[in-house]
Amino acid sequence: MVLKLLSKRNVDRILKLLSEHDEMYFGQIKTEIEINQSNLSQLLTELVENGYLEKRIGESQTNISKSYFKLTGKGKRALKIYEIAEELK
Repeated sequence: MVLKLLSKRNVDRILKLLSEHDEMYFGQIKTEIEINQSNLSQLLTELVENGYLEKRIGESQTNISKSYFKLTGKGKRALKIYEIAEELK
């Protein structure tokens, strides 16, 4: 299950992006990764459910709630898998 999720397209990019920022909201991630909204939503949900990301809901100045995401310790460890894979290429 772990490798299946981590091998999905764009998961590595999401984890790397979040490793470079303390926290990002959905729209920021979508803009940076340039991915379809529903695909991003699905991936983020799976990453949260599996403990790689933490999600919190915050309100913006327009009283519209925003979903914020950040890496967990497990997510940071998963990044090492990608680094090792790069070294083996």
